[in-house]
Amino acid sequence: MKFYDNHKSPNFDDRAKGEKVEIIVVHYTAMTSTEAVLEKFADKASKVSSHYLIGENGDIYQMVDEEKRAWHAGISSWNGKDDVNSRSIGIEISNRNGEPYTKEQLFALTILIKDIQSRHDVLPENIVGHSDVAPNRKQDPGEHFPWQKLSRHDIGRWPKPTIADKFNAAAVAKKPQELRALFRQAGYGVDGMKTKDLVTAFQRRYEQEIFKSTTAVPGDATATTVARLRAVARMNSFANKKPSSPSAPAKK
Repeated sequence: MKFYDNHKSPNFDDRAKGEKVEIIVVHYTAMTSTEAVLEKFADKASKVSSHYLIGENGDIYQMVDEEKRAWHAGISSWNGKDDVNSRSIGIEISNRNGEPYTKEQLFALTILIKDIQSRHDVLPENIVGHSDVAPNRKQDPGEHFPWQKLSRHDIGRWPKPTIADKFNAAAVAKKPQELRALFRQAGYGVDGMKTKDLVTAFQRRYEQEIFKSTTAVPGDATATTVARLRAVARMNSFANKKPSSPSAPAKK
């Protein structure tokens, strides 16, 4: 694993209204190679970038300084706020959806995220995928990304549904309005979103077995979807209301 800071992208601007980093967004590149991504992000006409790129061999490339706003999330929302770019650090992983992430990439990603967390005090609940903040547009980092495994390192949280979470879950799965309320509590932007897109994005992260099934349909909520969604909503809404320090006021 090597670190490079000599592949700068011109595609950045200032964070809006003095916003601080509170989110880390993980992406896959869906491009042919690491070199192709570096070339595209160096092209001003592409109007895309991220703060970091992780190659197949685990090498890390910093393309935008962390204090600047990289252009990686697009139209997006998390925890009731738009302009995720102004509040986040974006990490691209060189990967074509459908192939496994390399162990070198996952090691480098873990080291990088833990370092960012230590400097910006990013909550594990606010480490998200591109599909979490833009569920109607994006699929990355995809159903092959090992969220459950990485949660052991506080990179995201993995839900552990209680008996209460499972109660009447199959019935709620058929009630879009109740589902949408739960998604909002879990941090997802709901306005203008199709319920099916929200469910699909959630399943890509928390119910990945559906994408391997020959009978289940991604986007159709199940009792398991509801139970896990309730657990995520409880974790995320609680964590994001906690003060960041004993003397700090609670976020509203």
